[in-house]
Amino acid sequence: MTPSLVTLGALLDRLAEHQPDEVLLTTVMMSGEAEITTRSQLRHRSDRLAESLLLDHDVGPGDLVPIQLPTGNQFLTATVAILKAGGTPMPVSHRLPEVELSGLLALAAPKVVIAKGRPEAPSLDPDDFMATDPLGSPLPQRVSNPIKALASGGSTGRPKLIVTTGDALFDPDNPVIPQLMRFEPGDLKYSPGPLYHNGPFWFSINMLLRGGRVLLNERFNATQSLEIIESYQPTVLNLVPTMMQRMLREPGWMVANLESVRVVWHLAAPCPAWAKEGFIAKLGGGRILELWAATEANGLTIIDGNEWLEHRGSVGRGVGTEILILDEQRNPVPTGEVGEIFTRIAGAAPPCEYRGSAPLEDLNGGFTSVGDLGWLDEEGYLYLADRRTDLIISGGANIFPAEIEAVISQHPEVRDVAVVGLQDDDLGRRVHAVVEANGPATAELNVALLQLCREQLLPYKVPRSLEIVTALPRNEAGKIRRSLLREERGH
Repeated sequence: MTPSLVTLGALLDRLAEHQPDEVLLTTVMMSGEAEITTRSQLRHRSDRLAESLLLDHDVGPGDLVPIQLPTGNQFLTATVAILKAGGTPMPVSHRLPEVELSGLLALAAPKVVIAKGRPEAPSLDPDDFMATDPLGSPLPQRVSNPIKALASGGSTGRPKLIVTTGDALFDPDNPVIPQLMRFEPGDLKYSPGPLYHNGPFWFSINMLLRGGRVLLNERFNATQSLEIIESYQPTVLNLVPTMMQRMLREPGWMVANLESVRVVWHLAAPCPAWAKEGFIAKLGGGRILELWAATEANGLTIIDGNEWLEHRGSVGRGVGTEILILDEQRNPVPTGEVGEIFTRIAGAAPPCEYRGSAPLEDLNGGFTSVGDLGWLDEEGYLYLADRRTDLIISGGANIFPAEIEAVISQHPEVRDVAVVGLQDDDLGRRVHAVVEANGPATAELNVALLQLCREQLLPYKVPRSLEIVTALPRNEAGKIRRSLLREERGH
């Protein structure tokens, strides 16, 4: 291990020695009550959980450890414990339907799952590791590799894991990512989103690396979030556009005191101009930053509100990132013309691999694409034309139509189905299912199909609306014309 590089666990333990009683993690519940964890408590609870992972389950480098917990302090405590044991944290929604969870566990092949109430599988419950007295002997230093694994439904509708490769080692004197995110020691970062999403999870980890603190909530509520900002005075916000829109619609938005906030990061979905303008008007353009990136970490762009006002609609210029816009034959397109976005960061292929899916297409020595479409202007600013041909981004969450279609198509009365995203003022896009039935359309079939979705999908993936048609439109090749379905329904 290079002397200047340390693990997250070692860094947090070092900080706990100097400020043992500082509140490090806070989760505000829907009731308004708050759960707090001090630096000392995190150190000892994560030590005890890591000890069990090491001794009782032989977890070490290369082992993925799913975390199936509600968003809260225990989720991050489990993350630190897994890294201390040398394992790889794998955030998973605690509401994940069993059929989807089984598919992900088959890919991960974990020795143990950190969850509550899963007696049918090897699991550890964080409630059993709440003691705050030190261990009898220090834990051995282990370096995790891979760093993290994120679950995805995948564009094929089958479970997929996006695994970030490399050693989980960091330079506390030159923390590249936290500095890029403008984090400062002592910052308090508020993420209203769930920790099984990459944004809140990775922002939280990097804030801890920077010596800052983390503020979470049980689940997002616009009214409560504004109250939380006023009460706890976070310096950094991590939002998705749907959250911004709901905050702006709150009656108390104009009088809400957000002066503590130094930086607002929004990401994960295109942001409507009116929402961006509302935040710029409230806080100033220099404090509003947009990040365009993928979980695969194959490139990123950043733009602040002042730049955006001069390049409206742009997601910024590459940061350490080269950008190519290519046509379907993988030839460069002229400036201003739409094509598929290929990026390369730090002159190399992205540090990621898939489980359950084919690897990313690699062009010209490390340029890859996750399917986003867009164009570049004369100054190198990137604009998105669409996030993917079929992908639906609803409330900042990626939803793959094939995953929903696979569920609906199970019903014996369904001949075919197409799921599309329709424009929605609140969510950006809402999930809409168009079903070609074997027989006549009935209210009973509509109810049955939605119930099937509720049984097998997370709530945000369940169609907000469903219609039954006699035939789906197809092109000459027999493929469903999804763009026509969107156009006929008002995009």
